[in-house]
Amino acid sequence: MQPLIKKIEALVISISVQSGIGIIEAISEKDGDKKVIFQITSNTPLMTKDGYQIGASAIPVKAKIIAFIDSRNPLPMVSPPHTTPLLIIFDQYDKEGEVCVGAFDRVFYCDQLKLKLHISEKTEIVDLAGKRVDQKDMEGKMLFVFYDRATKSKPVQAKPSKIIVTSILHNE
Repeated sequence: MQPLIKKIEALVISISVQSGIGIIEAISEKDGDKKVIFQITSNTPLMTKDGYQIGASAIPVKAKIIAFIDSRNPLPMVSPPHTTPLLIIFDQYDKEGEVCVGAFDRVFYCDQLKLKLHISEKTEIVDLAGKRVDQKDMEGKMLFVFYDRATKSKPVQAKPSKIIVTSILHNE
C-alpha cells in the first residue's frame, strides 16, 4: 500500500513570492538531485521543526526543507514536477525534533507511520489558526505532529509537544 503522505527533503535554490502566491524551487538530493517546484499560497503552512509558523521572506536560499505531499494528488507530467505541499518545514534554524504528518485513530495510533502518540497535559493541540482543539476532534483528520524523541520500540512511541489538527479528513 502506498503511503498517504510523501516526505520530500530538499535544498532551496530560489524563492519568488508575489501577491500571496509563491514558488520555491528546490533540489531533492535523495532523489538524485532532481529539481522540484513547490507552489505555495498564503494558506500553505511554513514552519520550523518546533511548530512555529514563519513567513516565506524568512527562507534563505540553500535552506534545507522537508515538504509533506498528499500522495493522492497526481503530479503534473511536467519536468521539473510541480506540487502544492500540505506542509513545509524549514530546518535551517538548527532546531531539534521530528515532524510527521498522518491520520491517527481514537487511541492515537497511525498505521501508516507505525507511530503511537502519548498525549500529555503539556501537549499543545491547535488548528492551523492557532485555536485550541479537543482531543476528541482529532480522530480521522490529518495531523501535523511535532515531537522531540521517540522510542525504538515497535510501534514507535512519542510524546508530542505540539499537534496541529487540519480540516483534511483521512478518507477524503
